Amino acid sequence: MATKKELNNLSKKRKNTAERIIQALEGTQGLLSLAARRAGVSYATVKRYAAEFPTVKIAVQDAKSSTLDFAEGKLYQAIAQGNLTAIIFYLKTQGKGRGYIERNEITGEDGRQLITPEVIFHFSSEKVIKPPRNGEDKEGVQKILSDNGDNGH
Repeated sequence: MATKKELNNLSKKRKNTAERIIQALEGTQGLLSLAARRAGVSYATVKRYAAEFPTVKIAVQDAKSSTLDFAEGKLYQAIAQGNLTAIIFYLKTQGKGRGYIERNEITGEDGRQLITPEVIFHFSSEKVIKPPRNGEDKEGVQKILSDNGDNGH
């Protein structure tokens, strides 16, 4: 069993390792493997310390945010220089609210789920059947059609 002195030394060692990781993160653009090499620890150790020490977690987030800020700055520079690819990328990712999208997102009022319309089949035998409304039960609809001697046309 570890002595109290050994436990105190262990916590000092862990604190020193956390401080080394935080220092190593500076200038790494948030690349944890690079920070691990600089701190003389493994990548897994950096991940574990980020999970255990709030100060390490914040340092990782700050390093990654700094890189994101840098990349955004470069994107804005490219837009200002008339780079069409940068302009299109920005509009596709940030201009959705103004209609700059490649796909249409269809929703109900205020983003709610659309209500599927009710479908009613009228057969020559004058029988009326309402299939399931979820639209996904194709086998169920096919069974209704075949049970009623109709091919659905």
